[in-house]
Amino acid sequence: MDYSTEQLQRIHQLAKALTPLTEIGALMDMPISPLRDDVATEGHPAHISFYKGMAEASLEIRERDMELAKAGSPAAADALRGYLRKMMNEL
Repeated sequence: MDYSTEQLQRIHQLAKALTPLTEIGALMDMPISPLRDDVATEGHPAHISFYKGMAEASLEIRERDMELAKAGSPAAADALRGYLRKMMNEL
């Protein structure tokens, strides 16, 4: 499926807001199957837009958790340990 620049920006924006893919399709009046296939295809513009938005949101959450952990939050420290495990599992 071909996407306009505006559609790719909207996919990015909604993914950054941690919107599930099925809801992105509904909000954008798009059939979910082609959208899901495109997001699952590495290198596809929809894949890049979706994952970049999701990664930006995740980064913001991790940065916030780091600040909270520095301030003494046990829950944030636990979350950081989980992030570290994920990083190590990806090696």
